[in-house]
Amino acid sequence: MPRQPVQKIDRDGWRLTFRGHGPHEPLGDLALEIAAGRAGTCVRRSMHAETWLAKLGDTDIFVKILGPAGGWSRIKRLVRGGPSDHVAEIAAQLRRDGIDAPLPLLIGVHASTGRELIVTERVRGTVMPRFLREQRHDILRKRAVLRALGAEIAHLHGRGYIHGDLTPFNILLSKDEPLRFAFLDHERTRRTWLARLARPRLRNFVQLGRFALPGLTLTDRMRVWCSYAAERRSSRPELRRAVGMIRDRIARDSRKARESPKPVVARGEVGET
Repeated sequence: MPRQPVQKIDRDGWRLTFRGHGPHEPLGDLALEIAAGRAGTCVRRSMHAETWLAKLGDTDIFVKILGPAGGWSRIKRLVRGGPSDHVAEIAAQLRRDGIDAPLPLLIGVHASTGRELIVTERVRGTVMPRFLREQRHDILRKRAVLRALGAEIAHLHGRGYIHGDLTPFNILLSKDEPLRFAFLDHERTRRTWLARLARPRLRNFVQLGRFALPGLTLTDRMRVWCSYAAERRSSRPELRRAVGMIRDRIARDSRKARESPKPVVARGEVGET
């Protein structure tokens, strides 16, 4: 895959890096309007980031605004670079390796505040939680998709990647045939030799398996694992280890929910069309 052309400009305290062909000026104008809170619709908000949906001509775009780093995260940004640069690079690597990921159209860093933004085009598809709700009565289709998902995660790991947050909300299923998956949210995704080890790979299954979703049974979860295990030649002890890690994570999440004075905010399904 040829590399995208890159153009950098400074505007209103932001260093903006455009990737791909124009129109650059309207995209930059809209991104800065959203960063200033004057445009777009906020579709997800967490402790560290906000995701906004807006329309540029006939195209829907997502703008993710990342808050300034503090403490250890600030040191990591100084050493490794910011998450927006990382997302642009890792998304390009994933696509070169045949793994679908939204490619940023624009990334930006604010010089004085340290805020960052990542702009991507809205990907056509359905996030996995909604797919599972809609396919409760088409059992054969659901089973085929879950087996395909296990094989795709095996492909991801086989290429040396560990996804930073492999939750069902960050997996997008194509609406058209042939069946394709797109993985979202790559601020912490890494290509690393640690993908050869069991524990880092199993963390992705912990992220995937700790959510109780309508339409997803324990047997369904096993279908994902069995398909993955067939591709990776994983063992039964590895499965038992994954189950134990998921149980520990669910117990930890439950304990935090009881102890926290703040209400738990549900994730939004931002990737779908």
